[in-house]
Amino acid sequence: MALRTLYQSFLDSDPSRLRVIAQLWKVELQSSRKADIAAELVTTLANAEAIDESLERLSSEEREALDDLVRHAGTIPWAIFTRRWGQVRAIGPGRIEREELWRDPASAAESLSFMGWVHRAFDDHLGKPVEMAFVPEEPPLQIAAPPTAGPPPIVVLGDDTLADDLVTLWSALQRGDQTREAILAQLHPPSARRLQLLETLSIETGWVRRGENDAIRPVAGTILEWLQADPWTQWSTLAQAWTTSQAYSDVTFVPTLTPDPVNQWPNEPQRTRQTFLAAVKRCDPGAWYDIGAFVQYVKETATDFLRPDGNYDAWAPRDATSADPLRGFGAWDAVEGALITDAICRTMAWLGLVDLGQETPEASPVAFKLTDAGAALLGGSPPPSFPPPDQLELNELGEILAPARRRYERFQLSRIAEAIGTPGVYRFRLSPASVNRAKQQRISPDRIVDFLKKSTGRKTLPSGMEVAIRRAYQQDEGGHLSRVWVLRVPDPQILHQPNVQALIEEQMTPTLATVPFGHEKQIIQRLLAEGILVDISPEDIEE
Repeated sequence: MALRTLYQSFLDSDPSRLRVIAQLWKVELQSSRKADIAAELVTTLANAEAIDESLERLSSEEREALDDLVRHAGTIPWAIFTRRWGQVRAIGPGRIEREELWRDPASAAESLSFMGWVHRAFDDHLGKPVEMAFVPEEPPLQIAAPPTAGPPPIVVLGDDTLADDLVTLWSALQRGDQTREAILAQLHPPSARRLQLLETLSIETGWVRRGENDAIRPVAGTILEWLQADPWTQWSTLAQAWTTSQAYSDVTFVPTLTPDPVNQWPNEPQRTRQTFLAAVKRCDPGAWYDIGAFVQYVKETATDFLRPDGNYDAWAPRDATSADPLRGFGAWDAVEGALITDAICRTMAWLGLVDLGQETPEASPVAFKLTDAGAALLGGSPPPSFPPPDQLELNELGEILAPARRRYERFQLSRIAEAIGTPGVYRFRLSPASVNRAKQQRISPDRIVDFLKKSTGRKTLPSGMEVAIRRAYQQDEGGHLSRVWVLRVPDPQILHQPNVQALIEEQMTPTLATVPFGHEKQIIQRLLAEGILVDISPEDIEE
């Protein structure tokens, strides 16, 4: 949005500059009064044919400078504009005409100023008065697309596993009895950073809220709405939570950077992300892009996406390895470039917005391509379709396998069964403890049985399982299976020796007892002290 109209901009200029503009636009002035000159120039400069002719006379650098302004809604800080496109000399009104300086401008910025395409004025910017460069009337915008690249040897497909991790987090929070370490063990790597992202987005979106002792718990209504939505709605809602987040600051997680000791991270995460994603939106969904080349593309077309005031000295993050301050525009690649690379290779890949390309399986990604989901979310393409996931599987051991996209069922399973799978393999087992936990949540045995039948597509449960569920619900002790050592001794008195008895878990007969697994070496030593040698197979002893 222009800061001034064209007429106001001319009124703010001295008459000598207006006469120079008239010469460059080939306007024969009829008046000598500034207000009348401004009116004559507006009449000419508002003519579409005159504008087209002037644009055609611009050099490639001058046109790039003008397009740069238009890309930023027609206005950016004067310091940024002149840093990119050259300094504009401080010239007195008499000298500009006397020496005809417009014939040999010092830079593209100065040339545009001579022609009246670019003006300058103070305006509020980020809460303080800043001198701005602006275009009173915006010409047609020309923005080059980022350069494409050939397909990489190895492709790592983007997927929606972050949405699966979100359900894992909610399930753990709902139970309220899992440590942070236990939650991390259930997430895809790198689990700590993915957990931080999911916690931040969940709080900001209202999926969870903080309660007593700063603990966070799911909000039933909002998470159930998400869990019962179709896969695309789940995927796009989570991705949009990131694109619009004001609380999650991507730059703070770039592994090669640490914060400025004084100023920390004074950026605006949402504005930074939106400006960067505007460049990503220009990517062709069917094309591959070299990450290094794309970083340079953003450097040319959205240079100050992280620091909109163009001040590269006000704060300086540190290099994570050397602790050296990364100050000045010369550190752009180390800061802004690293942020772009990290956003593509990590967060956008985790959200399934991009596929990544690698030279070898162990190498870092060197290329990216928008997925169908990424193109739909960022560019408005039709959303992808998803095949319906399989039903849950229930076996004779009371174990249930939940396919990844059965997220509603998996969350409900976490309320009545123990999670025993690894990240990406969602396996559960019914136990007395899990059924008792369901009872504390007022989930009746009938609801448990009905849920298992419906989610597995079975008319009946495996033999004895329904009876076992109801018995566990009545707080019957149930069975207990654990790994132990069985100790047999020739004399019953040996088991009553204090140092031996201290290691016995359960005595089954006068000469037979169990010893907890992991205590085999101690019991061997104590029996030896009693004059008893122990016969044990070498392969049964762990070194």
